[in-house]
Amino acid sequence: MILIRKAIFIVNTFLLCVLSIFNIYFINGDMTIVDVKEFEYGGDIFFEITHPPELQYTYRIRPAKSFGIPFDKEKFPAKQTKLVLVDPQHGCEMPKNAKQLQGNVAFVKRGFCSFLKKTVISEMSGAKAIVITDNNIYDDTAYIHMIDDESDMSANIPAGFLVGKSGHLIHTKMSELMITELPIVFPLNMTYVPLHEIKQPPWITI
Repeated sequence: MILIRKAIFIVNTFLLCVLSIFNIYFINGDMTIVDVKEFEYGGDIFFEITHPPELQYTYRIRPAKSFGIPFDKEKFPAKQTKLVLVDPQHGCEMPKNAKQLQGNVAFVKRGFCSFLKKTVISEMSGAKAIVITDNNIYDDTAYIHMIDDESDMSANIPAGFLVGKSGHLIHTKMSELMITELPIVFPLNMTYVPLHEIKQPPWITI
């Protein structure tokens, strides 16, 4: 019995070390790779909310790692693109407001199904891209590498990940104003702009 307990302890310790080294954790059954290297943002995408004033900042998102198409392969109207809250908010079923999504960017919360499934459903609803925000409403640093769920589904629109704190505050303000869409400029080319010069939201600490 003692030997079995020692073996279990050694295995658990080994697994913990592996997960720590690769910075991997499991949520809602999905394996997720977290990247907290905040200053390595050359491949990240940015968009700007132009109204209301409380949300007029530049937001950083991380493109999906292994599904969807690159953001530069899709054209977004400079003054007509909107960020639209998907109903239901997790985007795991055909949305009730599919007509509103057509030609715009779907805004959904993480959870209940895979990143890929959310993207495919948004594409089927006519969205030109999807932004998936983390369900950790306090996190402002962890940028998720969204990966394929190894199903037979394929997505043909871009997908990006937004940190939970930004997603939560955007969602909260929209609820206060009783609106379901926001005008945005999407995406912005910030490749050569230093991170400290980007007009990030004041709640983002980096």
